[in-house]
Amino acid sequence: MRKAVCAYGEQRGHRMALRARANGHALTMANFLAYGEWSLEPGESDLQVVAKVPHARVHIGKCPWHRVWAQKDLLPYGRYYCLEIDAALVRGFNPELKLDVKESLTAGQPRCDFVFHDANLTLRNYLAVAYRKLVNPGRACRMPWDYHCGHLYKTVGDIIVRELGAPGQEAVDTALAEFTATYGQRATRILTDFQDTDFNKLPE
Repeated sequence: MRKAVCAYGEQRGHRMALRARANGHALTMANFLAYGEWSLEPGESDLQVVAKVPHARVHIGKCPWHRVWAQKDLLPYGRYYCLEIDAALVRGFNPELKLDVKESLTAGQPRCDFVFHDANLTLRNYLAVAYRKLVNPGRACRMPWDYHCGHLYKTVGDIIVRELGAPGQEAVDTALAEFTATYGQRATRILTDFQDTDFNKLPE
C-alpha cells in the first residue's frame, strides 16, 4: 500500500512540475506550494503557517481525510496514505526538494506538522505563491475530485494487483464492491471510467 501511495503521489507531483515548467516557473519549494492540484472548501481544514523563512512550517489541526477515516473506522488504513503521500508529492515535483513530516493526525498526534525546506516565503515570495495559487494559473491547476478519485483507485489498484497477483485482484474487487454498496453505482462508474487514463501526463 505504501508503494502504491508513493506512485500516486509522484504522479501528481510530476503533473504539478509539468504545469510549472509550461509556465516558465522553476521547480522550487515555493512553486510546489503554488501548483497543488486540489483545494479544500472553507472550514474543511485549519491550516496555519507558523514559520516562513528559511523553511516554511505548517500546522494542520483539522483534516477531512482524518475525519472521514475516523468515522468509518479506517484510520489504520488511512495512516499508510499519510506516511507517504506528502513526501511523494514533493519527490514527484522535484526530487532535490526536502519535506519533513514531524507529526500526523493519523498517527494519533494532535496535528499534522510539515516543514517545507528552503521555501523562503519572504513577503515577495509569499505574494508570488498566493498570486500563482489564486490568480494565474490559479484554478487552471486544480483537477476535479472525480479525476482525483479515479486516479487513486487506478494507481493503487494496479500496484496491488501487480505485487500480489490474484489475491490482490480479489482485494481490489472486494473494495470496489464495498464502495458501491456505500456510494452507489454512479460513484463507482466515476472511479472505473478512469481506468485507461495515463496519469503521468497532463489531461488534454
